Amino acid sequence: MKLTRREGLIATAALSVVGVARADDDSGVGGVEDIVNYAWSTIAPEPRDEMELEDDVYMNEVVETGEESALVVKFSDGSKLTLGENAKIVIDKYVYDPVAASGEQAITLTKGAFRFLSGSLPKASVKISTPAVTIGIRGTELVIDVAEDGETEMSTLSGEADATDGSGETLTVLVDESVVIDRNRRFRGRVRKRRHVSRSIAIAEGLGSARTRWRIRKPAKRRAVRRRRRRRSD
Repeated sequence: MKLTRREGLIATAALSVVGVARADDDSGVGGVEDIVNYAWSTIAPEPRDEMELEDDVYMNEVVETGEESALVVKFSDGSKLTLGENAKIVIDKYVYDPVAASGEQAITLTKGAFRFLSGSLPKASVKISTPAVTIGIRGTELVIDVAEDGETEMSTLSGEADATDGSGETLTVLVDESVVIDRNRRFRGRVRKRRHVSRSIAIAEGLGSARTRWRIRKPAKRRAVRRRRRRRSD
């Protein structure tokens, strides 16, 4: 059957949209900007895979670091998340339209120490969660420590953050202030007029300092072939 010109244009446009969707399946939402020693990625149903410098990161990916190890993920909007040693996160959702400067970012910090610096996504569209608290940001840099039992300590380095505990109570944490949320998901006291000091060298002092104090067991290197997300076969 011969298509009219209009039908042909519609079909071509439809194929273009499909092509973009498929490209998005393979493209990451950010990448590994820096790494010290070992980190791993898991994207179900694939097995855990060791990460390297400049690897892409993906939505629904679990990222973990090892002993004396740290990782910096830079997202497409310019936001950065640093993971200290023995840390674990899940990238629950990440959508970014650089033209409209719109999108959504949702990350769960399961355990470990972290530093988060916001990017160009609308701040109301960014959500950071731990087992104990949900955090909303307003032009923010945060330091967050999550214990094995979920207890969370958070400090604001710049901007503001709203921390909401399991009861629904919300406290606003300003610059150089901090809060503690216990394993029962309740605030321990009120907002403190001081920052806390992270237990992780990489978070408290930066990856440069960590490199001088940790035993470097693996040099940071780029893959010969970039790691790509492997599609689940039907």
